[in-house]
Amino acid sequence: MNKFTFLLLLTLFKKMKTKMKTKMKTKMKTILSVCILTTLLYACTKSDTGPLDCMGVENGLAVDDACGVCYESYVYDYMSHVPTYIKDINDTTGLVLGQTEMLILAGSAIHIEYTNDWNNHDLMAIDTCGTCHQSYIYDFETHTATYIDDTTGLTLGATEMFILAGSAEDIANNENWNNCK
Repeated sequence: MNKFTFLLLLTLFKKMKTKMKTKMKTKMKTILSVCILTTLLYACTKSDTGPLDCMGVENGLAVDDACGVCYESYVYDYMSHVPTYIKDINDTTGLVLGQTEMLILAGSAIHIEYTNDWNNHDLMAIDTCGTCHQSYIYDFETHTATYIDDTTGLTLGATEMFILAGSAEDIANNENWNNCK
């Protein structure tokens, strides 16, 4: 191979190398752009739900009291005494109340004032720490407690006794009563 041919091949090789570099750069830029765009689109996609209330409704207006009892918000007609329950914040969009209606949000001061059982359930009691305690049946032979929500049809066994939440018996024997840790 003569010097001229060698220089010609070297020049062609350099041009090819430069052209390939440019193509590679363009390809890399394209791949990188696609990756960034995909990441941005994925990040902006709504993949999870908003906050759920105690009824399991996204952006719902229901609220638990300290004992875990779930209350719904509603529009209350104080003449007919009929509540119309509101599931989520979207139900209040464009809401127009009649002359005898008012919006009652669960857990609001007016709701708590007029709800006789807010934090006041027959078989539950709240200690000074704000902890809700539930009534139970205590088996003094096996030393097990069975928590109850209802006493309808309740029959106690020979080794069982009923313990009412907040009673002297409960407070004296419940290590969690007023234990604010």
